[in-house]
Amino acid sequence: MLLKTNEGFTLIELLFTLLLLSLFLSLPIFYFQSQDKTIQKQTIEQFKHDLVYAQHVAMTEGKVATVRFEDNTLILFVDQKEKRRVVYPTNVEIEPVTIKLEDVSFLANGHPRKSGSWDVRTEHFHVRFTVQIGKGHIVYRQQ
Repeated sequence: MLLKTNEGFTLIELLFTLLLLSLFLSLPIFYFQSQDKTIQKQTIEQFKHDLVYAQHVAMTEGKVATVRFEDNTLILFVDQKEKRRVVYPTNVEIEPVTIKLEDVSFLANGHPRKSGSWDVRTEHFHVRFTVQIGKGHIVYRQQ
């Protein structure tokens, strides 16, 4: 008795294999997109924490703390000397609304010198930061 051997694959088997291969190759694309959004959200959170840090430095050292922003880098000056430099991992655009970021400074008691708002944009997020006079709260909300 002769046995017939299959030397190839059926069309269904080939299509199923191609489908699985394409699914596995597309998974990293979805992962990197969600990771990019997470990094941008963390950057905005870090920006707020850096502003609060500037306020706390002004109170603890009893000196004026000023914030500058250039090329995705926040620079904190205390008494016109550089205290801290933070480079953000994603592209951040800042547009003044009622105050320029260069005008953001905190007095020795922690109160802001001026109050106002500015917009911060990344590829996926647009938020408005506000420094409130009096209590010196720093808040932001999604636009």
